[in-house]
Amino acid sequence: MRKTITFYLNGQRCDVEAADASMMLADYLRYQKSLTGTKVVCAEGDCGACSVLRYFPHSKGTDADRFLAINSCLAPVATLDGSHVLTVESLKDDSRLHESQQSMVDCHGSQCGFCTPGFVMAYAGLCEEKLSRNEKVISEKECKNSTTGNLCRCTGYEAIITAGTKMDLTKEKSLKDRYHSAEIQKELESVFNQSVGLENSEYQYFAPKTAQEACDYLSSHQDVRIIASGTDLGVVHNKRKLELTRLMSLHLINDFYAITEDKNIITVGARVTINEFRHFVKNKIPELAHYIDLFASPQIKNNATVIGNVANASPIGDTPPALLALNAEIHLQSTKGSRQIPLHEFFLDYRKTAKAKDELITAISFKLPEKNQILKLYKTSIRKDLDISTVNLGILASADAGTIKQITIAAGGIAAIPLRLKKTEQFLMGKKLDAAMIDQAIQIAHSEFKPLSDVRASASYRRVLMSNYLRRFFSEVQV
Repeated sequence: MRKTITFYLNGQRCDVEAADASMMLADYLRYQKSLTGTKVVCAEGDCGACSVLRYFPHSKGTDADRFLAINSCLAPVATLDGSHVLTVESLKDDSRLHESQQSMVDCHGSQCGFCTPGFVMAYAGLCEEKLSRNEKVISEKECKNSTTGNLCRCTGYEAIITAGTKMDLTKEKSLKDRYHSAEIQKELESVFNQSVGLENSEYQYFAPKTAQEACDYLSSHQDVRIIASGTDLGVVHNKRKLELTRLMSLHLINDFYAITEDKNIITVGARVTINEFRHFVKNKIPELAHYIDLFASPQIKNNATVIGNVANASPIGDTPPALLALNAEIHLQSTKGSRQIPLHEFFLDYRKTAKAKDELITAISFKLPEKNQILKLYKTSIRKDLDISTVNLGILASADAGTIKQITIAAGGIAAIPLRLKKTEQFLMGKKLDAAMIDQAIQIAHSEFKPLSDVRASASYRRVLMSNYLRRFFSEVQV
């Protein structure tokens, strides 16, 4: 078992012991490596000033073979094990600025300059994506999409977007070609093939190689926190509400990177990122891919996992309503064996689930919608992009001549848990819809939840949203 975290930073190998492995990457870069181009502002993944590029050669998704932008403020150093990380300091090639830098200079995209390294790194990630596809033209939409997770306090967005469209990719060589050699690849593969354990008086960290090894460890360390990427736990840690001192990471378990389709059943492993999930379902379930576009930033989605978004059991999590509507099942494993339970039985109370302390979530699975089924997903938030849901809703239904044959309705933001509206579903089954029937269904739906008023919305507003969503669904699908 290895006793250090190993990754490459700007082409140089880093072997990190427990004291530094417990730090967030942004702090490690600034205070241990004096790489102060990486800024820390929000410390919760909202502003993008801390953006770096990460290449993780062991994942299996569409984007697995290139550097991707992530938030370094939410990435514990230990989770970078087996990765190659590039900071803004790496972009300059001898005396020549990277196109993401030069274009910002030419288009006056920087004002106070504090956010600029983050925007530059987001654009560098966009350049990597375009170069990997041998594409030379960058659209305004692509610039806006790639910088969704970056904020400019000086409101210089017009110049920043213009700078993105003016990047000349004919002058640029991919960062992977510049920094990632066959020798580095071989070393990182060797790192990935060994479990790792770190421990001192203040920090304990274990990364097993197999699910069985993870379950064995969990059976005797039930106080440990399971971490996939840490984007949710990282916020709580940074805000001093929880110290991440006892962790078990899943990043070395090869099987957990798999996302498969077999007999119309999609199975998503515990380490599949939200972005990889989106790529996989883009052509299979376009509605789900479009819905994923409406939450989180590219930096978050490049690192956060689908399972992590479900496992934290937030009542306003983005994926649970969609997966509940799709009748998903959770796969659990412990030393006692494996089991699968319907997702609607997984959420018990606020942040409480049916997962036992000695159990590990290995995957989540669901059946592709059939041709006669219609899936609709809705979300309302204060901001369109990169904002937490006020209310989100997923509905899967089929009908024949205006009569409901099957329907599943799931919502978030209206109760202590992501909620299936089972009474409403039962009422609608076999009903021929008209205005009066829809009114009755909405009344029944309102009897199934009691929303709270909070900083995002009042309880009455949430009720209005639910009514409007249900009416909108029946109007759009014309069942």
